[in-house]
Amino acid sequence: MSGRAVESAPVLIVGGSLVGLSTSVFLGRLGIEHMLVERHAATSTHPRGRGNNVRTMELFRTAGLEARIRAAASTLAGNDGVLQVDTLTGSQRRWIIRDISGGMDVSRVSSSDWCLCSQNDLEPVLLEQARREGDIRFNTELLSFEEDERGIRALIQNRETGETSTVAADYLVAADGPRSPVRNRLGIAQSGPGELFHNVSVTFRSRRLKDYTGGERFVVCYITDPRGEGALLPVDNEERWVIHVPWFPERGETLQDFTEERCANHVRAAAGVPDLDVEITGKAPWHASKRVADSYGRGRVFLAGDAAHEMPPTGAFGSNTGIQDAHNLAWKLAAVLRGWAEPSLLDSYERERRPVALTTSTRASAQAVEEEHPGFSSAATRNNDPEDLMTVALCYRYASDAVLGASPDLPVVPETFQLGGDPGTRAPHMWVTRDGARISTLDLYERSFVLLSGAQGHAWRAAAAQAAANLGLPVECHLVGDGPECDLVPEPDTDWAKLHGTAEDGAVLVRPDGFVAWRAHAELPHADRMLTTALQTVLGRL
Repeated sequence: MSGRAVESAPVLIVGGSLVGLSTSVFLGRLGIEHMLVERHAATSTHPRGRGNNVRTMELFRTAGLEARIRAAASTLAGNDGVLQVDTLTGSQRRWIIRDISGGMDVSRVSSSDWCLCSQNDLEPVLLEQARREGDIRFNTELLSFEEDERGIRALIQNRETGETSTVAADYLVAADGPRSPVRNRLGIAQSGPGELFHNVSVTFRSRRLKDYTGGERFVVCYITDPRGEGALLPVDNEERWVIHVPWFPERGETLQDFTEERCANHVRAAAGVPDLDVEITGKAPWHASKRVADSYGRGRVFLAGDAAHEMPPTGAFGSNTGIQDAHNLAWKLAAVLRGWAEPSLLDSYERERRPVALTTSTRASAQAVEEEHPGFSSAATRNNDPEDLMTVALCYRYASDAVLGASPDLPVVPETFQLGGDPGTRAPHMWVTRDGARISTLDLYERSFVLLSGAQGHAWRAAAAQAAANLGLPVECHLVGDGPECDLVPEPDTDWAKLHGTAEDGAVLVRPDGFVAWRAHAELPHADRMLTTALQTVLGRL
């Protein structure tokens, strides 16, 4: 391998879409130098991938981006639900899902809420932040890479100038999409049924279309009339729209068959308005697939996002699962690079995230059936339970060596909504006051391990300080209660110990990604040794 120059970065990220940019943001927040290369010259211009679930928005909140993302998504802030009609002017109309949150008071379980922010609006926000955090190079392509005992050596090329250079990196994160050249280079196979259905995403302008929506501000409206069958999505609720039209390449249909005239007539049929004003502004094919990589990497190379898993867009699980991959991997890379953890910690990435992808892709496929997505038919059982979407988004569990006390026999996603502080689950959200400011406990979890205990948890505070000194890593301890030594004051009628599944003198250890690593149900003798041992185990240092 040769290049005109040799550069270095602890982490090389390949792919600059949602998952790659999120990886950059999360690594940057942790102070890890990195380089990102993206073969395209700019971020996506097509309005797609709009659903950001509650867990993803929690991560963006902790990263300091939530306000900017909601500002970018303000046009669709009032849209909710999944509607089905024969045509917009027809007589058949029903809500498949009226409320994405299932009527749940989300503020009781999370610091954030769902956010409709299309990929073309979200990526620029992430890119702006990523450029502050790392070396971001668009119009730059990974040509090849090799790994040896010292790390990764990758050959990259500026596609505009043709100039090549070699990058020496400790680790490579491949967020390079469903056809992932990195995954193929590693020879990693995929499992699953493959392609499920195909659509052409057509963007268009129509000033009059809003007059026929019945005043409904939906997330998506499914049109069932065969002449206009498709999934209609508002871009600005005024004149910019997208419709996903079924495409059947197995019947010989090509993308060229979707002429502007055909697409415009399809929109008019969907609306039931033959003289509707329609200006086609773009079209892009997409393929809904269900595949999961058999391995999430090899050696110093890791797969994330669509490179690791593909699933239908229904339920808004695909990009969210990828962004959460990035968050899981980022803190582990940081821990290893800083010497807090042994490289074996990185093995837990696949052990934790691959089961989530397998379960979530199955749920996304079932959601496509429940929503009767145009172009897809299956014998799967309908559920139509929006609370289940919240359960999948927030309640998935990890069982790996990076968690103590998680049962591998439990399902990855429970049947009902459960967040009780169990090891391997996302730590519960609780509103507290700290230094006069109202925050969520979730806001505490990012750059270090955090230990929570009650007002009498002085022994745990001392244990955290001793464990941090023993292991050479930061461990923050917060006492929860109304006492003078407590630094987190819960809101009235909030029992922090019950919420976290422990006793007032117990403790909960939370990883930097917000997942419970270990829990003590009461004060323990030799608490410092117990906590030190727990941290050593989680970090692969035993």
